[in-house]
Amino acid sequence: MKLMKNIIYLFVASLFLMQSCVKDEENIFDDSAAARGQKAVEEYMQLLVSAENGWYVDYYPELNHKVGGYAMYLKFTADGMVDVSCEIQTNLPPRQTETSQFEVFMEQGPILSFRTYNKVMHYFSEPSASDINGLEGDYEFIIMKAETDEILIKGKKGGNKMTLRRNTANLNPDNHLAEIAGLADLMSGYAMFEFVVENVSVGIAAVTERSFDMEYSDGSEDEKISYAFTSSGIRLYEPYTINGITVENFVWDSVNEQYICSDQGANAYLKMYFPADFQIKYEEFLGKWKLEYEARDSASWTSGTDTVELTEIKRNAKLMLECDKMFNFAGITLTFDPRKGVVYAYCINTDVHSSGNYIRQCPYDTQAGYIYVSVYNPPNYLGGLVGVWNGDQNSERKITFEDNRVWGTYKANGILLRLYTPGNTSAGNYTANINGKYAFRNLVLTKID
Repeated sequence: MKLMKNIIYLFVASLFLMQSCVKDEENIFDDSAAARGQKAVEEYMQLLVSAENGWYVDYYPELNHKVGGYAMYLKFTADGMVDVSCEIQTNLPPRQTETSQFEVFMEQGPILSFRTYNKVMHYFSEPSASDINGLEGDYEFIIMKAETDEILIKGKKGGNKMTLRRNTANLNPDNHLAEIAGLADLMSGYAMFEFVVENVSVGIAAVTERSFDMEYSDGSEDEKISYAFTSSGIRLYEPYTINGITVENFVWDSVNEQYICSDQGANAYLKMYFPADFQIKYEEFLGKWKLEYEARDSASWTSGTDTVELTEIKRNAKLMLECDKMFNFAGITLTFDPRKGVVYAYCINTDVHSSGNYIRQCPYDTQAGYIYVSVYNPPNYLGGLVGVWNGDQNSERKITFEDNRVWGTYKANGILLRLYTPGNTSAGNYTANINGKYAFRNLVLTKID
């Protein structure tokens, strides 16, 4: 009996002791986890603020960093405020500073958040009238790795990785960003480069925004390589390896018109390139032209000549053919091919009507009365018109628009303006255009000096 009492006593005592220990362990674990998180937040805050001369970052908006990066300056202060400026026009002029609040907090990991509206930072994430997704930029970032002079962050939604680089050289933000913008402006005139590694050409790089559309010499799958401008050249989004050579940083050589890789042990460069059949550089299309055409209303075709202007929509990618006498909307969208120096008039939504319907420019075959209603979607080239250059014969630059030979059965010789609902249902010809003209054929552009 005594033995049984002792056993019961020991059993109860052990249960009490186990419960006490578990409770203590739980408290210790919870407290230490919270304490560790708070300590990490304080350390990241201290690191950000410790850069008296601020940080520079190549900011990459859009999913898969497809448009390239933009140089941005950040200066964090201990009171939770941050100054932000950028090399390009945002909701503020280039290089103008906007101050807002930031914070670092813990979720599943440490988060750097630009928590109040900033006219520079949030420019890349806010929707616009023409694009509900905007530039798809981030304003909250996961802190992935932190060192004294570099902090690796990752966009919380977009997933683009970026590196905050401490301004150890005490570069003046306004001057430094101006130098970067100046080089970017200079390079806007270069549309194609030959990529040479170890003195062997590996492919052709066509420039779209701040990325290279690579077409490889060996016929391997093409890809996009994004980059951001520096004050002396470009820095790739991430190190890129080809033929056993890894490259990331390039310096612009203005004498030889080439980017030279500055990474140790990397013999590589990107040299300005124009194929034998290249026609006209993108910037040479910009400006005023005389447009000759035939136009149709509900009754008949009539000949016309008007002065039009080609303006930039997207560098080395798209232009707008504008004419207030011809169109009461933005105009005709021309797609530029940087590999050939050629413009196309594809089937594409070119503007939005006040009714909410799309104004679509459709390739038109006069004889068949046929239109191709599918919207152009790169790289699936659809029917339309291609601009054919005259080689500047007789000191006159002409572009004649002809069938691009994609239809096969049909031969496009013009453009029909038509309304389509957002659901892609035809809503009729766009007869509300100026003078009721809704179809244009036999288009010829002549450059006005």
